[in-house]
Amino acid sequence: MDTRTALALALGALAVYAAYRNPELGTAIGIGVIVMTLLLAFLK
Repeated sequence: MDTRTALALALGALAVYAAYRNPELGTAIGIGVIVMTLLLAFLK
């Protein structure tokens, strides 16, 4: 596993924990992930 994968997994775990602790924050994180995914898909 390289450093980028480990960092992505760690950030994902933190996002899941934050969403579990605060559902409103989880909604915001989910929308942000969807927007970033769409932007990356359109830029390629």
